[in-house]
Amino acid sequence: MTVSGNHSDFLTSRRGTVDATTVLTVYLTLLLAIPSAMVVGPLGSAGAPSTIMAIGILFWWAWSHIQRNRSLTIGFQPVRAAMLGWLIVMLAVYAHAMSSPIPFDEISPADSGMLKLIGMAGVLLVANDGIPNLERYRVLLRRMVIAAGIIALFGLIQYITRQLFVDRIQIPGLTGTLTDAGVIMRSGFARPSGTSTHPIEYGVVLTMILPLAITYAFKSPSRRWLYRGVLCAITFAVFLSISRSAVLCAVAGLVVLAISWSNAARLRLIAFMIVIGTVVYLTVPGLLGAVTALFTGATEDSSVASRTGSYDIVGHFISTSPILGRGFGTFLPKYWILDNGYLGMLIDGGILGFAGLVTLIVAAGFAARLAHHTAVNEFDRDIGQAMLASIAAGACGLAFFDTFGFPQSAGVFFLLLGVAGAARRLVLVEATIDRTPRVIAQ
Repeated sequence: MTVSGNHSDFLTSRRGTVDATTVLTVYLTLLLAIPSAMVVGPLGSAGAPSTIMAIGILFWWAWSHIQRNRSLTIGFQPVRAAMLGWLIVMLAVYAHAMSSPIPFDEISPADSGMLKLIGMAGVLLVANDGIPNLERYRVLLRRMVIAAGIIALFGLIQYITRQLFVDRIQIPGLTGTLTDAGVIMRSGFARPSGTSTHPIEYGVVLTMILPLAITYAFKSPSRRWLYRGVLCAITFAVFLSISRSAVLCAVAGLVVLAISWSNAARLRLIAFMIVIGTVVYLTVPGLLGAVTALFTGATEDSSVASRTGSYDIVGHFISTSPILGRGFGTFLPKYWILDNGYLGMLIDGGILGFAGLVTLIVAAGFAARLAHHTAVNEFDRDIGQAMLASIAAGACGLAFFDTFGFPQSAGVFFLLLGVAGAARRLVLVEATIDRTPRVIAQ
Protein backbone atom coordinates (compact mmCIF):
# COMPACT_ATOMS: atom_id res chain seq x y z
CA MET A 1 0.00 0.00 0.00
CA THR A 2 1.38 3.37 -1.00
CA VAL A 3 0.39 6.80 0.13
CA SER A 4 0.25 9.64 -2.32
CA GLY A 5 0.99 13.22 -1.53
CA ASN A 6 -1.48 16.06 -1.30
CA HIS A 7 -4.62 15.38 -3.36
CA SER A 8 -5.77 18.97 -3.58
CA ASP A 9 -4.74 19.42 -7.22
CA PHE A 10 -7.11 16.76 -8.51
CA LEU A 11 -10.45 18.10 -9.78
CA THR A 12 -9.53 21.54 -8.46
CA SER A 13 -9.33 24.79 -10.35
CA ARG A 14 -5.97 26.50 -10.69
CA ARG A 15 -6.98 29.15 -8.19
CA GLY A 16 -8.04 26.45 -5.76
CA THR A 17 -11.59 27.83 -5.43
CA VAL A 18 -13.52 24.99 -7.05
CA ASP A 19 -13.07 21.37 -6.07
CA ALA A 20 -15.13 18.20 -6.28
CA THR A 21 -17.10 19.13 -3.15
CA THR A 22 -18.17 22.42 -4.71
CA VAL A 23 -19.16 20.77 -8.00
CA LEU A 24 -21.09 18.00 -6.25
CA THR A 25 -22.87 20.61 -4.14
CA VAL A 26 -24.03 22.35 -7.33
CA TYR A 27 -25.15 18.98 -8.71
CA LEU A 28 -27.07 18.20 -5.51
CA THR A 29 -28.73 21.61 -5.68
CA LEU A 30 -29.84 21.07 -9.28
CA LEU A 31 -31.04 17.57 -8.41
CA LEU A 32 -33.17 18.56 -5.42
CA ALA A 33 -34.10 22.20 -6.08
CA ILE A 34 -35.41 21.91 -9.65
CA PRO A 35 -38.63 19.89 -9.94
CA SER A 36 -37.86 16.46 -11.39
CA ALA A 37 -40.42 16.87 -14.17
CA MET A 38 -38.63 19.87 -15.66
CA VAL A 39 -36.23 19.00 -18.48
CA VAL A 40 -34.69 20.39 -21.64
CA GLY A 41 -37.44 19.37 -24.03
CA PRO A 42 -35.45 18.02 -27.00
CA LEU A 43 -33.45 15.71 -24.70
CA GLY A 44 -36.48 14.07 -23.14
CA SER A 45 -36.10 12.35 -19.77
CA ALA A 46 -32.30 12.68 -20.01
CA GLY A 47 -32.63 16.46 -20.23
CA ALA A 48 -32.87 17.23 -16.53
CA PRO A 49 -30.30 19.92 -15.62
CA SER A 50 -28.80 17.61 -13.00
CA THR A 51 -28.36 14.82 -15.57
CA ILE A 52 -26.73 17.18 -18.06
CA MET A 53 -24.33 18.37 -15.39
CA ALA A 54 -23.65 14.79 -14.27
CA ILE A 55 -22.61 13.82 -17.81
CA GLY A 56 -20.30 16.82 -17.88
CA ILE A 57 -18.90 15.74 -14.52
CA LEU A 58 -17.88 12.39 -16.01
CA PHE A 59 -15.92 14.13 -18.76
CA TRP A 60 -14.33 16.40 -16.13
CA TRP A 61 -13.31 13.31 -14.16
CA ALA A 62 -11.80 11.67 -17.26
CA TRP A 63 -9.95 14.84 -18.30
CA SER A 64 -8.59 15.33 -14.80
CA HIS A 65 -7.22 11.79 -14.80
CA ILE A 66 -5.54 12.41 -18.14
CA GLN A 67 -4.01 15.67 -16.90
CA ARG A 68 -2.80 14.57 -13.48
CA ASN A 69 0.86 13.73 -13.09
CA ARG A 70 0.84 11.60 -9.93
CA SER A 71 -1.15 8.93 -8.14
CA LEU A 72 -4.09 10.04 -6.05
CA THR A 73 -5.08 6.72 -4.51
CA ILE A 74 -4.05 4.35 -1.80
CA GLY A 75 -3.74 1.03 -3.53
CA PHE A 76 -6.84 -0.54 -5.04
CA GLN A 77 -10.06 1.50 -5.14
CA PRO A 78 -12.93 -1.03 -5.00
CA VAL A 79 -15.83 1.38 -5.53
CA ARG A 80 -14.24 2.99 -8.56
CA ALA A 81 -13.32 -0.42 -10.02
CA ALA A 82 -16.84 -1.74 -9.45
CA MET A 83 -18.40 1.33 -11.08
CA LEU A 84 -16.13 1.20 -14.12
CA GLY A 85 -16.68 -2.54 -14.46
CA TRP A 86 -20.45 -2.15 -14.27
CA LEU A 87 -20.37 0.75 -16.74
CA ILE A 88 -18.47 -1.41 -19.25
CA VAL A 89 -21.03 -4.18 -18.78
CA MET A 90 -23.91 -1.76 -19.32
CA LEU A 91 -22.27 -0.39 -22.46
CA ALA A 92 -22.14 -3.98 -23.73
CA VAL A 93 -25.82 -4.33 -22.78
CA TYR A 94 -26.63 -1.19 -24.77
CA ALA A 95 -24.65 -2.39 -27.79
CA HIS A 96 -26.41 -5.77 -27.60
CA ALA A 97 -29.81 -4.08 -27.46
CA MET A 98 -29.08 -1.78 -30.40
CA SER A 99 -27.78 -4.67 -32.52
CA SER A 100 -30.89 -6.76 -31.86
CA PRO A 101 -34.42 -6.28 -33.18
CA ILE A 102 -35.93 -3.69 -30.85
CA PRO A 103 -39.35 -2.02 -30.89
CA PHE A 104 -39.21 1.57 -32.08
CA ASP A 105 -40.64 2.96 -28.83
CA GLU A 106 -37.79 1.37 -26.84
CA ILE A 107 -34.94 3.05 -28.73
CA SER A 108 -35.30 6.46 -27.10
CA PRO A 109 -35.64 5.01 -23.56
CA ALA A 110 -32.51 2.93 -24.17
CA ASP A 111 -30.59 6.04 -25.26
CA SER A 112 -31.89 8.07 -22.33
CA GLY A 113 -31.19 5.26 -19.89
CA MET A 114 -27.59 5.01 -21.04
CA LEU A 115 -27.08 8.78 -20.78
CA LYS A 116 -28.50 8.81 -17.25
CA LEU A 117 -26.31 5.88 -16.27
CA ILE A 118 -23.23 7.68 -17.62
CA GLY A 119 -24.19 10.71 -15.54
CA MET A 120 -24.63 8.63 -12.38
CA ALA A 121 -21.23 7.07 -13.01
CA GLY A 122 -19.70 10.54 -13.30
CA VAL A 123 -21.15 11.65 -9.97
CA LEU A 124 -19.93 8.50 -8.24
CA LEU A 125 -16.42 8.66 -9.71
CA VAL A 126 -15.90 12.34 -8.91
CA ALA A 127 -17.10 11.78 -5.35
CA ASN A 128 -14.86 8.73 -4.97
CA ASP A 129 -11.71 10.28 -6.43
CA GLY A 130 -12.15 14.04 -6.19
CA ILE A 131 -13.02 14.98 -2.61
CA PRO A 132 -9.61 16.25 -1.49
CA ASN A 133 -9.63 15.74 2.27
CA LEU A 134 -11.75 14.78 5.25
CA GLU A 135 -12.72 18.39 5.96
CA ARG A 136 -14.27 18.79 2.50
CA TYR A 137 -15.85 15.34 2.85
CA ARG A 138 -17.58 16.48 6.04
CA VAL A 139 -18.67 19.70 4.33
CA LEU A 140 -20.40 17.75 1.56
CA LEU A 141 -22.19 15.49 4.04
CA ARG A 142 -23.36 18.50 6.05
CA ARG A 143 -24.74 20.05 2.90
CA MET A 144 -26.57 16.82 2.04
CA VAL A 145 -28.20 16.79 5.47
CA ILE A 146 -29.18 20.46 5.24
CA ALA A 147 -30.54 19.94 1.71
CA ALA A 148 -32.68 17.06 2.95
CA GLY A 149 -33.95 19.26 5.76
CA ILE A 150 -34.94 21.99 3.31
CA ILE A 151 -36.93 19.69 1.04
CA ALA A 152 -38.49 18.10 4.13
CA LEU A 153 -39.66 21.54 5.28
CA PHE A 154 -40.97 22.25 1.80
CA GLY A 155 -42.95 19.00 1.97
CA LEU A 156 -44.42 20.03 5.31
CA ILE A 157 -45.57 23.30 3.73
CA GLN A 158 -47.16 21.30 0.90
CA TYR A 159 -49.00 19.19 3.45
CA ILE A 160 -50.27 22.15 5.45
CA THR A 161 -51.41 24.16 2.42
CA ARG A 162 -52.34 21.19 0.18
CA GLN A 163 -50.56 23.02 -2.62
CA LEU A 164 -47.69 21.66 -4.72
CA PHE A 165 -46.19 25.10 -5.54
CA VAL A 166 -43.76 23.41 -7.97
CA ASP A 167 -46.56 23.44 -10.56
CA ARG A 168 -46.22 27.23 -10.64
CA ILE A 169 -42.50 27.25 -11.36
CA GLN A 170 -41.36 28.17 -14.85
CA ILE A 171 -37.67 28.12 -15.77
CA PRO A 172 -36.63 29.43 -19.20
CA GLY A 173 -35.39 26.62 -21.43
CA LEU A 174 -37.08 23.89 -19.39
CA THR A 175 -40.39 22.19 -20.08
CA GLY A 176 -42.56 19.69 -18.28
CA THR A 177 -44.11 21.79 -15.52
CA LEU A 178 -46.80 20.06 -13.51
CA THR A 179 -49.59 22.39 -14.61
CA ASP A 180 -52.36 19.81 -14.22
CA ALA A 181 -50.99 18.08 -11.16
CA GLY A 182 -52.19 18.27 -7.60
CA VAL A 183 -51.24 16.93 -4.21
CA ILE A 184 -51.65 13.15 -4.14
CA MET A 185 -54.05 11.90 -1.46
CA ARG A 186 -53.99 8.66 0.52
CA SER A 187 -56.39 7.66 3.31
CA GLY A 188 -57.63 11.24 3.37
CA PHE A 189 -54.16 12.74 3.89
CA ALA A 190 -52.26 14.98 1.51
CA ARG A 191 -48.94 13.34 0.65
CA PRO A 192 -46.10 15.82 0.12
CA SER A 193 -43.66 15.20 -2.70
CA GLY A 194 -41.33 18.19 -2.42
CA THR A 195 -39.67 18.63 -5.80
CA SER A 196 -39.74 14.88 -6.46
CA THR A 197 -41.82 13.15 -9.09
CA HIS A 198 -43.90 11.23 -6.54
CA PRO A 199 -44.31 11.02 -2.72
CA ILE A 200 -42.65 7.59 -2.78
CA GLU A 201 -39.50 9.02 -4.32
CA TYR A 202 -39.65 11.92 -1.86
CA GLY A 203 -39.85 9.56 1.11
CA VAL A 204 -37.10 7.25 -0.15
CA VAL A 205 -34.71 10.16 -0.79
CA LEU A 206 -35.25 11.44 2.74
CA THR A 207 -34.74 8.00 4.30
CA MET A 208 -31.45 7.55 2.45
CA ILE A 209 -30.13 10.69 4.14
CA LEU A 210 -31.88 9.97 7.46
CA PRO A 211 -28.96 7.98 9.04
CA LEU A 212 -26.59 10.86 8.32
CA ALA A 213 -29.07 13.34 9.81
CA ILE A 214 -29.41 11.21 12.94
CA THR A 215 -25.64 10.98 13.36
CA TYR A 216 -25.19 14.73 12.96
CA ALA A 217 -28.09 15.42 15.34
CA PHE A 218 -26.75 13.15 18.10
CA LYS A 219 -22.98 13.22 17.64
CA SER A 220 -21.92 16.31 15.70
CA PRO A 221 -19.16 18.27 17.49
CA SER A 222 -21.13 21.49 16.92
CA ARG A 223 -24.56 22.89 15.99
CA ARG A 224 -26.46 19.87 17.17
CA TRP A 225 -29.51 22.09 17.71
CA LEU A 226 -29.61 22.79 13.97
CA TYR A 227 -29.26 19.16 12.95
CA ARG A 228 -31.88 18.09 15.49
CA GLY A 229 -34.30 20.53 13.90
CA VAL A 230 -33.43 19.08 10.49
CA LEU A 231 -33.91 15.56 11.82
CA CYS A 232 -37.36 16.40 13.18
CA ALA A 233 -38.41 17.84 9.81
CA ILE A 234 -37.09 14.81 7.90
CA THR A 235 -38.75 12.30 10.25
CA PHE A 236 -42.08 14.11 10.15
CA ALA A 237 -41.94 14.34 6.33
CA VAL A 238 -41.24 10.61 6.02
CA PHE A 239 -44.38 9.88 8.04
CA LEU A 240 -46.41 12.26 5.87
CA SER A 241 -45.23 10.61 2.64
CA ILE A 242 -47.30 7.57 3.74
CA SER A 243 -44.99 5.33 1.75
CA ARG A 244 -44.40 1.67 2.51
CA SER A 245 -41.07 1.82 0.67
CA ALA A 246 -39.91 4.82 2.71
CA VAL A 247 -40.81 3.13 6.00
CA LEU A 248 -38.95 -0.06 5.06
CA CYS A 249 -35.89 1.93 3.95
CA ALA A 250 -35.96 3.87 7.22
CA VAL A 251 -36.12 0.67 9.25
CA ALA A 252 -33.20 -0.84 7.30
CA GLY A 253 -31.12 2.29 7.83
CA LEU A 254 -31.94 2.55 11.54
CA VAL A 255 -31.10 -1.11 12.21
CA VAL A 256 -27.70 -0.84 10.51
CA LEU A 257 -26.98 2.48 12.20
CA ALA A 258 -27.82 1.21 15.68
CA ILE A 259 -25.58 -1.86 15.39
CA SER A 260 -22.46 0.12 16.27
CA TRP A 261 -24.09 2.33 18.90
CA SER A 262 -23.93 1.86 22.64
CA ASN A 263 -27.06 0.81 24.53
CA ALA A 264 -27.38 4.33 25.93
CA ALA A 265 -27.28 5.83 22.44
CA ARG A 266 -29.86 3.33 21.23
CA LEU A 267 -32.13 4.26 24.12
CA ARG A 268 -31.79 7.95 23.22
CA LEU A 269 -32.70 7.17 19.62
CA ILE A 270 -35.71 5.11 20.72
CA ALA A 271 -36.81 7.92 23.04
CA PHE A 272 -36.50 10.39 20.17
CA MET A 273 -38.64 8.19 17.90
CA ILE A 274 -41.26 7.84 20.64
CA VAL A 275 -41.38 11.62 21.04
CA ILE A 276 -41.74 12.12 17.28
CA GLY A 277 -44.41 9.42 17.13
CA THR A 278 -46.30 11.11 19.94
CA VAL A 279 -46.10 14.51 18.22
CA VAL A 280 -47.36 12.96 14.97
CA TYR A 281 -50.19 11.24 16.85
CA LEU A 282 -51.28 14.46 18.55
CA THR A 283 -50.88 16.87 15.65
CA VAL A 284 -52.08 14.68 12.75
CA PRO A 285 -54.79 12.35 14.10
CA GLY A 286 -55.07 9.14 12.12
CA LEU A 287 -51.71 9.43 10.37
CA LEU A 288 -50.02 6.67 12.39
CA GLY A 289 -53.00 4.44 11.68
CA ALA A 290 -52.69 5.15 7.95
CA VAL A 291 -48.99 4.26 8.03
CA THR A 292 -49.66 1.10 10.04
CA ALA A 293 -52.41 0.08 7.60
CA LEU A 294 -49.80 0.00 4.83
CA PHE A 295 -48.57 -3.23 6.40
CA THR A 296 -51.59 -4.68 8.22
CA GLY A 297 -53.66 -4.35 5.05
CA ALA A 298 -50.89 -5.32 2.65
CA THR A 299 -52.67 -8.48 1.47
CA GLU A 300 -55.49 -6.34 0.07
CA ASP A 301 -53.27 -3.63 -1.39
CA SER A 302 -53.25 -3.50 -5.20
CA SER A 303 -49.65 -2.23 -5.31
CA VAL A 304 -48.48 -5.23 -3.27
CA ALA A 305 -50.47 -7.57 -5.52
CA SER A 306 -48.80 -5.96 -8.54
CA ARG A 307 -45.36 -6.61 -7.05
CA THR A 308 -46.00 -10.23 -6.09
CA GLY A 309 -47.76 -10.93 -9.37
CA SER A 310 -44.83 -9.79 -11.47
CA TYR A 311 -42.55 -12.80 -11.04
CA ASP A 312 -44.00 -14.87 -13.90
CA ILE A 313 -43.77 -11.90 -16.24
CA VAL A 314 -40.21 -11.20 -15.11
CA GLY A 315 -39.22 -14.80 -15.77
CA HIS A 316 -40.56 -14.61 -19.30
CA PHE A 317 -38.65 -11.42 -20.16
CA ILE A 318 -35.42 -12.63 -18.53
CA SER A 319 -35.51 -15.89 -20.50
CA THR A 320 -35.40 -13.99 -23.81
CA SER A 321 -31.93 -12.58 -23.04
CA PRO A 322 -30.63 -13.82 -19.67
CA ILE A 323 -26.98 -12.72 -19.95
CA LEU A 324 -27.09 -9.17 -21.34
CA GLY A 325 -30.76 -8.33 -20.95
CA ARG A 326 -32.88 -6.25 -23.29
CA GLY A 327 -31.29 -2.82 -22.69
CA PHE A 328 -31.28 -0.44 -19.73
CA GLY A 329 -34.58 1.45 -19.56
CA THR A 330 -36.39 -0.58 -22.23
CA PHE A 331 -38.79 -2.45 -19.91
CA LEU A 332 -41.60 0.06 -20.27
CA PRO A 333 -44.58 0.54 -17.93
CA LYS A 334 -46.86 -0.76 -20.69
CA TYR A 335 -45.42 -4.24 -20.05
CA TRP A 336 -45.71 -4.14 -16.26
CA ILE A 337 -44.97 -1.81 -13.34
CA LEU A 338 -42.42 -3.76 -11.30
CA ASP A 339 -41.63 -1.40 -8.40
CA ASN A 340 -38.46 -3.45 -7.95
CA GLY A 341 -35.11 -2.13 -9.13
CA TYR A 342 -33.36 -5.48 -8.85
CA LEU A 343 -35.89 -7.30 -11.02
CA GLY A 344 -35.84 -4.41 -13.44
CA MET A 345 -32.06 -4.67 -13.71
CA LEU A 346 -32.31 -8.43 -14.30
CA ILE A 347 -34.61 -7.74 -17.24
CA ASP A 348 -32.79 -4.69 -18.61
CA GLY A 349 -29.19 -5.68 -17.88
CA GLY A 350 -29.37 -9.45 -17.61
CA ILE A 351 -27.36 -11.48 -15.15
CA LEU A 352 -24.20 -9.49 -15.86
CA GLY A 353 -25.88 -6.14 -15.30
CA PHE A 354 -27.54 -7.36 -12.11
CA ALA A 355 -24.27 -8.81 -10.80
CA GLY A 356 -22.46 -5.56 -11.59
CA LEU A 357 -25.02 -3.50 -9.67
CA VAL A 358 -24.90 -5.78 -6.62
CA THR A 359 -21.09 -5.78 -6.70
CA LEU A 360 -21.07 -1.98 -6.73
CA ILE A 361 -23.42 -1.74 -3.75
CA VAL A 362 -21.44 -4.34 -1.79
CA ALA A 363 -18.14 -2.60 -2.59
CA ALA A 364 -19.52 0.72 -1.34
CA GLY A 365 -20.88 -0.96 1.78
CA PHE A 366 -17.50 -2.49 2.59
CA ALA A 367 -15.84 0.87 1.92
CA ALA A 368 -18.13 2.55 4.44
CA ARG A 369 -17.53 -0.23 6.94
CA LEU A 370 -13.76 0.09 6.56
CA ALA A 371 -14.07 3.85 7.02
CA HIS A 372 -15.97 3.21 10.25
CA HIS A 373 -13.32 0.85 11.63
CA THR A 374 -10.25 2.77 10.40
CA ALA A 375 -11.06 6.43 11.04
CA VAL A 376 -8.85 8.14 13.59
CA ASN A 377 -11.52 10.65 14.60
CA GLU A 378 -14.51 9.31 16.58
CA PHE A 379 -17.03 11.41 14.66
CA ASP A 380 -15.63 10.14 11.36
CA ARG A 381 -16.16 6.59 12.65
CA ASP A 382 -19.77 7.45 13.40
CA ILE A 383 -20.18 8.96 9.94
CA GLY A 384 -18.71 5.80 8.38
CA GLN A 385 -21.41 3.71 10.05
CA ALA A 386 -24.05 6.24 8.99
CA MET A 387 -22.82 5.95 5.40
CA LEU A 388 -23.22 2.17 5.62
CA ALA A 389 -26.76 2.67 6.98
CA SER A 390 -27.62 5.09 4.18
CA ILE A 391 -26.39 2.60 1.60
CA ALA A 392 -28.47 -0.12 3.28
CA ALA A 393 -31.53 2.13 3.06
CA GLY A 394 -30.89 2.80 -0.63
CA ALA A 395 -30.29 -0.89 -1.35
CA CYS A 396 -33.53 -1.72 0.46
CA GLY A 397 -35.31 0.88 -1.65
CA LEU A 398 -34.24 -0.92 -4.81
CA ALA A 399 -36.19 -3.98 -3.65
CA PHE A 400 -39.46 -2.09 -3.15
CA PHE A 401 -39.18 0.85 -5.52
CA ASP A 402 -37.96 1.53 -9.05
CA THR A 403 -35.01 3.68 -7.99
CA PHE A 404 -33.69 4.08 -11.55
CA GLY A 405 -37.06 5.30 -12.78
CA PHE A 406 -36.84 8.45 -10.66
CA PRO A 407 -33.99 10.98 -11.02
CA GLN A 408 -33.64 12.15 -7.42
CA SER A 409 -33.56 8.70 -5.83
CA ALA A 410 -30.98 7.42 -8.33
CA GLY A 411 -28.86 10.59 -8.10
CA VAL A 412 -28.75 10.63 -4.30
CA PHE A 413 -28.02 6.89 -4.10
CA PHE A 414 -25.06 7.04 -6.48
CA LEU A 415 -23.72 10.13 -4.76
CA LEU A 416 -23.80 8.19 -1.47
CA LEU A 417 -21.99 5.25 -3.07
CA GLY A 418 -19.26 7.56 -4.32
CA VAL A 419 -18.92 9.35 -0.98
CA ALA A 420 -18.50 5.95 0.70
CA GLY A 421 -15.58 5.26 -1.62
CA ALA A 422 -14.10 8.65 -0.76
CA ALA A 423 -14.49 7.93 2.97
CA ARG A 424 -12.44 4.74 2.58
CA ARG A 425 -9.69 6.54 0.67
CA LEU A 426 -9.50 9.53 2.99
CA VAL A 427 -9.50 7.67 6.30
CA LEU A 428 -6.77 5.35 5.01
CA VAL A 429 -4.68 8.41 4.14
CA GLU A 430 -5.24 9.88 7.60
CA ALA A 431 -4.60 6.59 9.38
CA THR A 432 -1.38 6.02 7.43
CA ILE A 433 -0.13 9.54 8.10
CA ASP A 434 -1.06 9.17 11.78
CA ARG A 435 1.13 6.06 12.02
CA THR A 436 4.05 7.64 10.17
CA PRO A 437 6.97 8.45 12.54
CA ARG A 438 7.56 12.19 12.79
CA VAL A 439 11.05 13.66 12.64
CA ILE A 440 11.56 16.40 15.19
CA ALA A 441 13.88 19.14 14.08
CA GLN A 442 16.95 19.52 16.26
